[in-house]
Amino acid sequence: MNAVGMAVLLAAMVAGTASGEARVARPSDAKPGVAPETGVEVRILSKHRPARLRLDGPRSLEVFASRDVLLVDGRAVSPPLRLESGRWRIRGRNLDRRYEGSLSLDARAGELIIIATFAVETYVAAVTASETEVDTPFEALRAQAITARSYVLASGRRHEEARACDLTHCQVLRGEGFARHLARARDAARSTEGVVLRLRDGAIALAPFHASCGGHTAEPVAVFGAPDLTGAAAVPDRCPASPWSAVVSRAQVTAAATEALGSPAQAADLLLDRDSSGAVVRVVDRASGRDARGDAFFRALGARAGWDRIRSARFSFAFGGERVLVEGQGHGHGVGLCQAGAALLARQGQTAEQLLAHYFPRALLSHTKDK
Repeated sequence: MNAVGMAVLLAAMVAGTASGEARVARPSDAKPGVAPETGVEVRILSKHRPARLRLDGPRSLEVFASRDVLLVDGRAVSPPLRLESGRWRIRGRNLDRRYEGSLSLDARAGELIIIATFAVETYVAAVTASETEVDTPFEALRAQAITARSYVLASGRRHEEARACDLTHCQVLRGEGFARHLARARDAARSTEGVVLRLRDGAIALAPFHASCGGHTAEPVAVFGAPDLTGAAAVPDRCPASPWSAVVSRAQVTAAATEALGSPAQAADLLLDRDSSGAVVRVVDRASGRDARGDAFFRALGARAGWDRIRSARFSFAFGGERVLVEGQGHGHGVGLCQAGAALLARQGQTAEQLLAHYFPRALLSHTKDK
């Protein structure tokens, strides 16, 4: 899972597919603020760094970033270029996405900066489709929709250009995929419209989710630090173990530890401190006595070795010369809604309300109109 005060705009029919990615957005990244009631601005396509795009919708145009100059159909225009609400198809090199909403475009250092504004409920449906597998049971989709809605409304502004991005740093939002899955996600969002998780003090919970906990979710304070804004708790789960392993270099572990600790450290000097779920919640450098949150180390190592390889903070090390065997369970940070576990419980008959009570026992279901 992250500007404010947006006007009512049509938005986001985004034909999304299952992301299959670890949920990397973290409450510790967010700056809680007043949630918009009608829309969410999202920076889209930044991962692709597009320089030239073809847009077809209420009108057709070619846009190009020539350094900091925005060209539209070959002519320079004063940025930002604001395009009206409608169904837009955006195409570029290895890129073909569809969105329904309003767009704003700018040019920066040869890259097109694209901000899309989505209605909250359609954004929630698009994220639900993008962040789940196509065979996810409907009650698990409903739980995902409530979690995604809570997260975006509680997260505040997470980026300079927009409230959120379309990547795992915020919530995945894709523009291609299976129309049937998007239709089910829309039904899930519609059936839970306006429903959020609230903390005991009435604030909307900054409710995180992840792909697979590996059998036990993690304590939010241990992973993200205090105060807890999530409403989640460490709970045993029926999620499959989801084992994984990766071989990385000792240098990568050393570099990740140095980044997380903020000072030079050696891989062999690391002590991994775990919580009841088995997740690494603290990394200690035995040589200096300095420590860091396990989440920070997990992210630093994943950034170097690859998120598809270092899948969770539930791991152990085995050293062999300049190589390190990393073995773990689960996929993601392990806090909050476990998508794999929720799908399994939903297939066994649990409702979205029961799922959320399981994963967020410190939060209550409410409505955005409730105070």
